[in-house]
Amino acid sequence: MPPDYNLVIIGGTAAARYAALTAGRLKARVALVEPEFLGNQILRHQTLVHVGQVAQQMRQVEQWGLSGGNFDAPVQWSASLQWAQWVTEVQDEGERSLPILAASGVDVIVGTGEFIRRPHLAFGVNGRSLRSRTYLIATASCPVIPNIDGLDTTQPCTPETFWLTPPPSPAHIVILGGTPSGLELAQTLVRFGYQVTLIVKTLLPHEDAEVAHLMQAHLESEGVQILSQTQVTQVKQLDDKKWVQAGDRALEADEVIVATRQQPQLDSLNLEAAGVKFTAKGIPVNNRLQTSNSRIYACGEALGGYPFPHLGQYEAVIALKNALFFPSTKTDYRTIPWAIFTDPELARVGLTEAQVIQQFGDQFDKNVIVLRQTFKTLAKAQICGATTGFCKLIVHRNGRILGAHLIGANVSEIVGAIALAIRQNLHIKALATLPTISPTWSEIVQQTAMEWERKWGDRHPFQQNLLESWFNFRR
Repeated sequence: MPPDYNLVIIGGTAAARYAALTAGRLKARVALVEPEFLGNQILRHQTLVHVGQVAQQMRQVEQWGLSGGNFDAPVQWSASLQWAQWVTEVQDEGERSLPILAASGVDVIVGTGEFIRRPHLAFGVNGRSLRSRTYLIATASCPVIPNIDGLDTTQPCTPETFWLTPPPSPAHIVILGGTPSGLELAQTLVRFGYQVTLIVKTLLPHEDAEVAHLMQAHLESEGVQILSQTQVTQVKQLDDKKWVQAGDRALEADEVIVATRQQPQLDSLNLEAAGVKFTAKGIPVNNRLQTSNSRIYACGEALGGYPFPHLGQYEAVIALKNALFFPSTKTDYRTIPWAIFTDPELARVGLTEAQVIQQFGDQFDKNVIVLRQTFKTLAKAQICGATTGFCKLIVHRNGRILGAHLIGANVSEIVGAIALAIRQNLHIKALATLPTISPTWSEIVQQTAMEWERKWGDRHPFQQNLLESWFNFRR
């Protein structure tokens, strides 16, 4: 008997809904199994980050010659919670809402289930046995509570849950870990009048060192106390306060937020029955996103790593192509940008400078040119009073872009152009000669790329002499 579906998606994430909608539009017979939806936590978090930026702007209005008013942090915080809820409800009514998915032909099943091995491979949910040609695991992840003495007994919050019942400002908040959401929340809470201590082993250890140093300096300038190279050994509750033993310091806190790594929620799926190997960190897959069972694919948070929605959506597209047609499309993470929505923002695509140095070794200076331009040179930055930051492009001597690092205002909006150039193997001159509207933030990419000609000339004086001789002849 043939299976009932072309694809069964085990979801609970935005990537799962995107995959279901796309498969439905392709006229595939698809089922989406999703637990009770608790709202778009990432959207709520980003909404609060934005409100924190508005709060900061309210404090700075006098520098523009405008009269400012008193800023009541608790009132603004309450309003921001209502705004976040409203934004989530609007998003849930979009094209990826369950009613819209059902109307597009997706068999939507609300509930949790597990894989069944006999008599045929299937996914069981709500008393039903869903048989499919292929399956896609796109489940959500949850924060991992570190193994620190006493931490679990103090009921710590996470960046996604803190805003549900925040203590009144000015409270002291201790954040353990430096994930993107942890950094964003640390800055946002300071802007709402909280005292914040951020405890990390190393701030942004996988990013460009210059970017990490500037980010730390800016967070500290706003009032975030950062304790790096510090180990937390104990957390305990005394009356209505929590005490955090960090190195040789004891910190009194009103709340502790855990912002460490995420762990995929996989234990309840009975993956062993389906022959799918997995670990506590996630499901290992090949470059076609197939698990150890070639009929079962995985994407997004189920793989481990940061829960970036755009990354999960990119992987969902690859998995769909392979699951519904032929498994021939491979992932290429070189061209996937990502950002941290602090203020200033951080964005990156491709290799870091440290990775390129490791790749080329002693030949780095001969084979690689690093182009750099600060936001101070940008008219838009001067107009907006946001001159902090820079753009760094790492370019091979043949003009191929290897990577880019940006820190500054709105860099998440402009890194996509660099990602496209890397994907299309464009020469750096393509960015340098691309007409760019002025004044805009995107000019930083063009201005940085234009440094190529100058640095290339410094390395090739013969060509410079030849040009000088030519223009002397033309006079």
